[in-house]
Amino acid sequence: MPTEPLLAAQAARRLGIPTKELLRLVYERKIHFVMIDGVAHIPEDAIDEYQSEAS
Repeated sequence: MPTEPLLAAQAARRLGIPTKELLRLVYERKIHFVMIDGVAHIPEDAIDEYQSEAS
């Protein structure tokens, strides 16, 4: 069952980075995101994928 995508601040906490850094990743399209009501949200699998690529 898919989970709700996370807000930028929640995803940044999961990644252990500042929200500003996560928003830069979104802007540069280095992490997958979805737009919901005009706000970028980060799917759980995108966090896992980014962590595996970063290590």
